Amino acid sequence: MFDWLKKLFRGHITKKKTLKEEILEQYQTVSMPTATAEKPDISSLQYRIFKEEETWKTLPRTTYEKLCNKAEKILRIEPDEKSRAKLQKSIDFCHLNITPEGVVSLSILIVLFSTMITFFFILLGMFTPLPGISPGNAILVFLIVLPFAYYMYLYPVHLEKRFRIKAGSEIVMLVLYMSIYMRNSPNMESALSFAAKNLSGPLSYDIRKLLWDIEVGKYNSIDEALTDYLEKWKDDKDFVEAMQILSTSLTQTENRRINMLDEAINVILDGTREKAREYNLSLKMPVMMIHALGVLLPIMGMVMFPVVAIFLSDVIKPMALFVGYDIVLPLLLFFFITNTLEMRPVTFSNINISSNPNLPPKGKFALSTKDGVLFVPAWIPALVLGTVLCFMGIVGFTTSGGELGPSVVLISGVAVALGIYYYLISFQAIKIRNEIKQMEKEFSEALFQLANRTASGLPTEVAVERSAKSIGSLQIQKMFKIVVNNMKKMGMTFEQAFFDKNHGALRYFHSDLIRSIIKVVVDSSKKGVQIAGLSMLAISRYLRGIYRTDREVSTELNDVVSSLKFQIFFLTPFICGIVVTMATIIINILATLGEQIQNIQTGGFGTVLDMWGNVPITPGAFQLIVGIYFIETAVLLSMFINGIENGEDDISRHNLMGKSLLVGLLIYIIALFGTLSIFGPLTYMIIS
Repeated sequence: MFDWLKKLFRGHITKKKTLKEEILEQYQTVSMPTATAEKPDISSLQYRIFKEEETWKTLPRTTYEKLCNKAEKILRIEPDEKSRAKLQKSIDFCHLNITPEGVVSLSILIVLFSTMITFFFILLGMFTPLPGISPGNAILVFLIVLPFAYYMYLYPVHLEKRFRIKAGSEIVMLVLYMSIYMRNSPNMESALSFAAKNLSGPLSYDIRKLLWDIEVGKYNSIDEALTDYLEKWKDDKDFVEAMQILSTSLTQTENRRINMLDEAINVILDGTREKAREYNLSLKMPVMMIHALGVLLPIMGMVMFPVVAIFLSDVIKPMALFVGYDIVLPLLLFFFITNTLEMRPVTFSNINISSNPNLPPKGKFALSTKDGVLFVPAWIPALVLGTVLCFMGIVGFTTSGGELGPSVVLISGVAVALGIYYYLISFQAIKIRNEIKQMEKEFSEALFQLANRTASGLPTEVAVERSAKSIGSLQIQKMFKIVVNNMKKMGMTFEQAFFDKNHGALRYFHSDLIRSIIKVVVDSSKKGVQIAGLSMLAISRYLRGIYRTDREVSTELNDVVSSLKFQIFFLTPFICGIVVTMATIIINILATLGEQIQNIQTGGFGTVLDMWGNVPITPGAFQLIVGIYFIETAVLLSMFINGIENGEDDISRHNLMGKSLLVGLLIYIIALFGTLSIFGPLTYMIIS
């Protein structure tokens, strides 16, 4: 095992060294090499860390990559040139450790393996007394396997679209950071490095890799590297244009250079607004389709199922309803939602809170106790409550012969377990992020106040103190007060008041955006008070433009998001409850009529009447199918709504899933038993 790893890493695995060992190694490499000695390692520690990270990326990082690499070894299949070029483009863009041959091999092996297993079970049922599957069910298996295999074939293409959305959401911030930095230091490489340090997503990795490629000589200049890098973003014309403006500004006069930096920000913001407007218009048809597939068509089919199943009892079974509504229909919704979200334009990145000390560990939530803060795994309360409800439901369902009440308890257990888990792992994180988001919005106003006073010639310390008094009760005022207190009572400089490890104001305000901007402001203040004031005015103007654009984008998408939230929180669970009520009433009516006419014998007509007593499904079993469909729809629509509103964001998606499951379950139960209590007695009276 270790020999295999050593061969795979090709000598890149090194024992972790202490800082002292690193320093000694640096000194040892300075000695002059002999004629036969190997070339000394004079690379920096940071560069070696980067290369070591690159080496680790040679290992399969996902299950999909592992499967593709394994499939290529088992059965290597060459794709045609057009397919190879398409797959290779997506693989390179997403930095996947696979080949086009591996992708095609995996897809073919999935089909072959499924065919062999299905054929085996067909023969098992035909020639042995053991249970197998019928040819009809085999066709159903292929109807599921073939689209799945095709999806595995196109998975790199879908991943590229998701990668573009996730990386593209940082484009606005990349241009912002570069423009801010280049106002005082007109250097493209340094501006890219500054932006990469303050970004946290895949775009940050792309920029860091670009800088390393320049350092190791893959490119002769920054212009050549940017030209090659922007080629893969050629579909995003606004981003390409903004980067070209930033690059061209380096050759302009001072005033023209500053104006071009402003123009780069305006180009990327105008493009973002226009893309959001076009995407909003394109969403109308997909939303109608999702409403039809998720609500209208299922309702029509579910209401008609009990009656149709009686007359076609040999063809339509309860299992067909389960497969259709709980497997096939959710898969169709998933693929349709995924394709719709892949057309989402790049907008704004979500705030990174991974370094916030108040953030609970992944999968846990913070619980305050008298001894301090206790981090509790979210699965514990979710599993306890879900298990209790599910156990009660299963026992009641099996002992009662499939009654409605126990089946509702069983579905409630599943929905409660999922809802509580998703809510507990996200509600504190989303609260932290909302607080930081509000603070960053206030920061632009506070920075504008500080810039006006600094540009007028006031000393920085005095300007900060007066700004703290003028910004009122904003959350950001606390940070300014800490800065004033550090400078007046502790004798700190303007830089120390923010960045001191023990008492700096930024210790209590964990925002990457605020930290990076304050860093630029501090650097510009070293060149003069007025220069710092002008820089802060420009930065505050940039921030206002970004937040104004963000608000306009949210307004554009608000109608679509609001209608979908109404559907997920109220309409879908309410209609599902009514459908269960109607089906329960129909099943009870048919069962009662069947009992009343069992003794009627009128020749051939008696055989027809006997069918009314042959109801193929109980109300409890029907409710289980509808309940599972309700849970799946809540999860899928939560993915869709969050994808439109926030893009690739796990925190807000989990929070919306938890809320939709818990609130939707309540509406579902109220609608079910409310309508059943109204129409059930009336139906019983009519039958009697």
